[in-house]
Amino acid sequence: MIKRTFVLIAISMMVCLIAFAEDKTQSVQHLATALDHITVLEFGEPVTQAAAGSSAFNIEWRQNKVLIKPMKPGASTDLFVWTASRRFAYELDPPGEAKNMNYAVDNSTTVSKPIPSPAPDAQMAEIADMVLTRAFLGADRIDSSTVKDKRGNVIVRVEDVFRSANGLYVRYSITNLTTQPYRVQKPGMSQLSSLHPRVSVLGLENTQLDSEILNKLHGEKRSPLSAASSEVGKEKLGPGETTRGVVVLRQQFNSPTVLELAFADIGDRHVTAAFVF
Repeated sequence: MIKRTFVLIAISMMVCLIAFAEDKTQSVQHLATALDHITVLEFGEPVTQAAAGSSAFNIEWRQNKVLIKPMKPGASTDLFVWTASRRFAYELDPPGEAKNMNYAVDNSTTVSKPIPSPAPDAQMAEIADMVLTRAFLGADRIDSSTVKDKRGNVIVRVEDVFRSANGLYVRYSITNLTTQPYRVQKPGMSQLSSLHPRVSVLGLENTQLDSEILNKLHGEKRSPLSAASSEVGKEKLGPGETTRGVVVLRQQFNSPTVLELAFADIGDRHVTAAFVF
C-alpha cells in the first residue's frame, strides 16, 4: 500500500520524465527568469497541458499562453508544454536579474512535431524507477529527534515532506507504546497560525516540534485542511508495533508553515505531531 502511495507521490513528475525518455534528442530551450516577474510563453494553438518538475516555479496556462513565475531563489527545473499537435521542452534557469530574463517567448512559428507513441512496458518500468528515485531525492527530511518515546503513549513522527507542483505529501510513522492495541484512523490535518510573535519559526524549518516548543509558539488558530488522500501500512497496531503512512494535500504553502497531524486520542492523551517546513 505504501509503495502504491509513493508511486502517486511521483505522478506529478511522471509526465516530464516520460517525455524525456521517449525522445532524448529533442532540443531543450533555456529560459531566464527573475523573482517577482512573470515569463510568458505564447503558442500558435491552445495549450492542453504543462508540467514542471518542481514547485519552486508557479506554472499556469490559459488558452495559448503559459505563465511562469519563480517562487524561490536558486532553484531550477524542467518544463514540458503540450499543445494539440506539439510538445515543447524547456529548462527553467535559476532566477536572476530582471534585465537578463525572458519576458515573452513566441513559439507560434515552431515546426510541428509528431507526438510519440506510448513507451513499452519495460521502458515504463524504467521510467517508474527514475520517478521514484527523483521523488526520494526531492523529499525534505523532518528532524524529530527532540520528540521522546514515552511509555504509555502513541508516538507520531513526521519523517519526510515532499512538495510537487500539485501539492504536498507528508510521510509519517506511528508507534504504539501502550499496553493495548491502537487503531490508526485517518489523521486530521490543520495549519497553525496566530503564533507567538516573540518566537520565530525561521530556525525551525524541517523540524517536528516537541510539546515545550509548541507551547511557546502557542498557535491560537487551527485551520482544518482537507486531505486529498491518506494511506497507512497497518491499521491495527499491537503494543510495541510501528507502521508508516502518507497524507496528500492538494495545496501549496509558503515557508515557513506549521502543520499538525492529529489522530484519535487515547483517553486524555492527544496523539498529534506538529512540524515546520
